[in-house]
Amino acid sequence: MPATDLVVVDIAAWWVTAVLQSEGFDRPVLFDGRARAPSGVLQGPGAYTAGINALTTGLVQPEAYRPDPMTLLRHGGPPAAVAAVLSHVAERSGRPAALTVVTAQEWDRPARGRLEQAAATAGLPRPRIVSTAVAAAAQAGPGPVLVCVAGAAWPELTVVDGQRHLAASAVRAPGAPAIDEALLRVAATRGGADADPDDWRLTREIEHARATLGVQDRAAMLLPEPYQAVVLTRDDLAAAKAVHLDRLPDTVKLLLADAGVDRARSVVQVGEDAQVGAVLSDLGLAPAVIVRHPHELLRGLARTAPPPRRPWWRR
Repeated sequence: MPATDLVVVDIAAWWVTAVLQSEGFDRPVLFDGRARAPSGVLQGPGAYTAGINALTTGLVQPEAYRPDPMTLLRHGGPPAAVAAVLSHVAERSGRPAALTVVTAQEWDRPARGRLEQAAATAGLPRPRIVSTAVAAAAQAGPGPVLVCVAGAAWPELTVVDGQRHLAASAVRAPGAPAIDEALLRVAATRGGADADPDDWRLTREIEHARATLGVQDRAAMLLPEPYQAVVLTRDDLAAAKAVHLDRLPDTVKLLLADAGVDRARSVVQVGEDAQVGAVLSDLGLAPAVIVRHPHELLRGLARTAPPPRRPWWRR
């Protein structure tokens, strides 16, 4: 494909989304007509492959599938796995003159070096690396900004000022299971099955169920054979989150103190979550700016990124 000015990529735990910018316009990168693709990779003999075909094969060969290569890379995993995902994006967006990669957390220097190596392996330029919190804070006015990411395990809070993380903390009740693990336990009890949080196929089913419960009151979840499908409800999800959200007010106070600020000028909530939003609004903070879709985050980064240098062959 032809080169583009900029590609912004978010390789999240389950899905990769991307936005390309070319000739002053930005649009989502489409994967076989869809606005996202599975973020996992299939490990084959000497190579990794990405995309929907990799996931399809991985469901049959689960031991060979790596559903979250970015987390593996952050903790020392192989750059080649993330390089396969970046190559998969570039094949559908065009080779970019500039690249921005969004990471779930702020990465340390060694991890950033491995990500740069992954981009080089994919034949892409050295990436600008931006955390989700910094990308979200760009949606608000000047800092300090309180960013709340309603994650699968528990909400994550970060105070951001410009490009800097001032403080960060998970909203987590000690001893309580993570939200997705609590839902898995409920499903396993109803189905009479084992709850194995290390089986990525089960945690993927939980992710699908949570997405469905965002728009419906009930969601079906498949369990491994010979067990039957079970139904999860919004009440199940609310109960799994409530034990952690009870700690959100105290966590915000401690976080602002750790950041050395009296109050946040702005609040940004990543992910539309009415339960999280209700607790935030009860704290008397500024009304939250809600980033409902990953593409909103990526478009904002594309529009605020410094203009890339055009390759000599396009001047």
